[in-house]
Amino acid sequence: MPENNERRVNFALAQITTEQIALLPEVLVEDKPITINAGLNFGIDNKQHLLKVMFKNIFLQEETPFIIIETGCVFAIDPESWALFSSQQSGFFVLPKNFAGHLATLTASTARGILHNRTENTPMNRFFIPANNLEEMIPDNLALPLEPAS
Repeated sequence: MPENNERRVNFALAQITTEQIALLPEVLVEDKPITINAGLNFGIDNKQHLLKVMFKNIFLQEETPFIIIETGCVFAIDPESWALFSSQQSGFFVLPKNFAGHLATLTASTARGILHNRTENTPMNRFFIPANNLEEMIPDNLALPLEPAS
């Protein structure tokens, strides 16, 4: 699908999941550098026209995690858009890079809010998920198999 396709995709946020959250303040050492690892995964339910985006952040200090958060957002995609994305490549649901980036950003923002809620009024509240351009993590359009691997 061309990047400049003007077709509007109608979708709705259908579900939010907190797959994992671990807060380990006891392993944190003040004045030591911190790194953050981020990951994205995408999956589909072809029968229900659902797309799930998983976002994971791990805050580390000297390779030891002290915050782990993994959240998911399930999006319902309108039937016309689903048919279009499913017809681009035989056997695959092809998610355009820019739309995948948009859904990833919504999921990361949801994770940011969940982390804030869980750490509010604690010393861990000073750590937050950076507002990065997640589309940069997605190298190209995503081709997701329409049928699960057996």
